[in-house]
Amino acid sequence: MLGKYENIDRRIKEAELEPVDVLLPTLDAAIYLEKCLDSVYREIPVNRVIVIDGGSKDKTVEILNKYPRMEIHVRPDIRTTGKCLEFAFTRVTTPWIVFMDADIELPTGWYDEMLKHEDAYDFFGCKRIMHYEFYRVNLGSLDINYRPLGAPWVAKSECFKNYHVDDDYMWGVTDFLLRQVAEKNGYKFGKVPTAYHYHHTTDNMLYESDPDKRGRRMVFEEPKWEIINKANWEKVQDNYRKAIVKYIEPKFIFQSEGEAVLQHLKKLDMQWVKETNTVWYKILLDYNKRKYPIRKARTIISRSIASIRNLISNPGVLKIKSIRNTITYAIRYIFKS
Repeated sequence: MLGKYENIDRRIKEAELEPVDVLLPTLDAAIYLEKCLDSVYREIPVNRVIVIDGGSKDKTVEILNKYPRMEIHVRPDIRTTGKCLEFAFTRVTTPWIVFMDADIELPTGWYDEMLKHEDAYDFFGCKRIMHYEFYRVNLGSLDINYRPLGAPWVAKSECFKNYHVDDDYMWGVTDFLLRQVAEKNGYKFGKVPTAYHYHHTTDNMLYESDPDKRGRRMVFEEPKWEIINKANWEKVQDNYRKAIVKYIEPKFIFQSEGEAVLQHLKKLDMQWVKETNTVWYKILLDYNKRKYPIRKARTIISRSIASIRNLISNPGVLKIKSIRNTITYAIRYIFKS
């Protein structure tokens, strides 16, 4: 094995431990892959690492092949993360699974700490620490009322029975969907405050081998995302919105994110929403009605201010009366709304 933790394979070292299948989607993941896999094999008694690769053109597959018990499926035909996971679930043979992403590193003791909570939860994550050449805790990663965020998670395989999506929009909100499926199947989701993982991020172009998914890249100053293909990025955002409407029940959109989600969803074509999900259609219809008077009030105020400025700058005998009428109209509308 490569990297800092050479030749530490917990499945071999502690053969008495229950083996676990690890699910790992990849696409141009070479930059952190060795660091990720070294920590996986050190921490987890790996039965198999089930890889679904989207058609990487870097050294991802070459690196994967250097590790033991790899089951690699190169599937550029699968276009979304949600569908990728559906396929991965069909390959699972162990009672428990671990979700991983290729830019995640597990610290020493992670798996043991997580297993302390296997009686309390059926599907659970932990604190996320963003690694931008410095360390920063991802606020919200431990808040149970905040989205589950990305892997790593530990879960019972049975949590995801009857999981299904079409290979269309489910890409960026799989964490919402996985929690929804698990809880609807009667299992409990949780977050572990005493374990953590490192989520590595550096200057990079995401999905270099797939131009249809290439919408932005990370640029380091104070880290920010820079849009490098507006059309692709808008398509990604549209898929995010459509995935929520088609697959996610409103009660699984947490209160801390509700306003932002509704702001996102209102950009969808309402006829499409109506045809796809009448529950979301009614919510958005109500949201737009509630927001409309506020927008109209802002418009009235802006126009009134412009009218008053115009009256002040132009002489006329009806100036005072006109200003008074303009202000009265604006006030009456605001209070009426």
